[in-house]
Amino acid sequence: MEIKTCEQYVLVQLYEQQDENDRLCRELECRDKRIAELETEIKTIEAAHDSTMQEAIREAGRKELYDKCTGYGASVKDEDGVMAFDNWCVENVRKYSLPDGITVLDFIKEFAAELRADYDERLAEVSE
Repeated sequence: MEIKTCEQYVLVQLYEQQDENDRLCRELECRDKRIAELETEIKTIEAAHDSTMQEAIREAGRKELYDKCTGYGASVKDEDGVMAFDNWCVENVRKYSLPDGITVLDFIKEFAAELRADYDERLAEVSE
C-alpha cells in the first residue's frame, strides 16, 4: 500500500506496532508456560529431595565425611594446657585428607556444630 497521507502513515505505524505487540505477547505467553513447567519440575525435585529417604542419605553421608576427616583421639590438651576451640579444630582436621575442593577452614565452618559437640565432650572428659 502506497502511503499518500499523514493518516495513512500513522495507520501503517499503528498496525506495525500492533503486530509487534502481538508478537511480544505470544513470546511472553510461551515464556510463562515454560516458567510454569520449570516451577513444576522444581517442586517435583524438591519433594524428592525432601523425602525421608533422601534426608537419611544426606545425614549418613555427612556423618561418614565427618568421621573420615576428623581425628578419633584428638586431645583438647597441649603443652600449654587446654587448646582453644579454633586451634583444636584446625589440629583435628588438618591431619586428614579432605575431598578435593574442600579446604580445612571450609570443612570447619560446615561442621562447626559437630566439632563443637566433640570438643565439649572431650573437654568434659579431661575436666573429670
